Amino acid sequence: MTRPENDLEERVYSSESPLRHPVDFMRLAWLDLLNSRDLAWRLFLRENQQRYRQSALGLLWVVIPPLVTTAIFVFLNDKSILNLGKTDIPYPIYVMLGTLLWQIFTESVLAPMALFESCVPIMIKINMPREAPVLAAMGQVLFLSALQLVMAGGAMLYFAIPWHWTIVLVPFMILILITLGAAIGLILVPFAALYKDVKEGIAILLRLAFFMTPIVYPPPQSWPYSLIVQLNPVTPILQAIRDCMVRGQWTDPQGFLLLSVAIVTVFMFSLMFYRLAVPIILERLGA
Repeated sequence: MTRPENDLEERVYSSESPLRHPVDFMRLAWLDLLNSRDLAWRLFLRENQQRYRQSALGLLWVVIPPLVTTAIFVFLNDKSILNLGKTDIPYPIYVMLGTLLWQIFTESVLAPMALFESCVPIMIKINMPREAPVLAAMGQVLFLSALQLVMAGGAMLYFAIPWHWTIVLVPFMILILITLGAAIGLILVPFAALYKDVKEGIAILLRLAFFMTPIVYPPPQSWPYSLIVQLNPVTPILQAIRDCMVRGQWTDPQGFLLLSVAIVTVFMFSLMFYRLAVPIILERLGA
């Protein structure tokens, strides 16, 4: 059945910068975000099928890396090869939770770039919602997070860690962690699309940042190492999730909420930057 002519959306394209009309710009961005849900779901299914299509272990690759990382650092710590310090919770669960959360963060940084790269040939040919790869990437990371939470719950049962009411706050905190990673990923998408070196450089920086985050060691107290760790925005989120899951404490709720507002604000600006940059990037890639 054909829709009446007056029901069709009318959109006017102009060479004028969309930032001259920020209200209309945000309205169109919101409409495109809503309209991209179905396409994002299809992209999410396609990416997951391609990711595990020729894999014998399939979804087990989600849990193998954190298990191997935990085993390595537990062995090094037990044999006193590395002096990683004392933790207030069992060291294996400390490392496993930190590794799982770090994997979620790195995936949220890299997923927007990977999804955008896979969708470039389609976006060059047709006028599809630019936000669809973003939603698909965040959906992919949320799916990974759900599997990681199941694994974390199993580890807590194995080590007889008591459950506390603060565990209900963990999904919100993980969502903030994903939002932080996605904001960084969205800013990097245009640069990664033009220069392949960006993805390689980001992978190296993420490996370096792994050791600048209290994942396998307790937060250092001596300067300047304490300052480096404190300036890392992942540190307070990671510590808050660990505390809520294992210790049943939320030590600085006000600071975490202020950080959450800042992260959401940065994410909104990164989404605007992404929306402004994508047409230019597609024009250059399609030339």
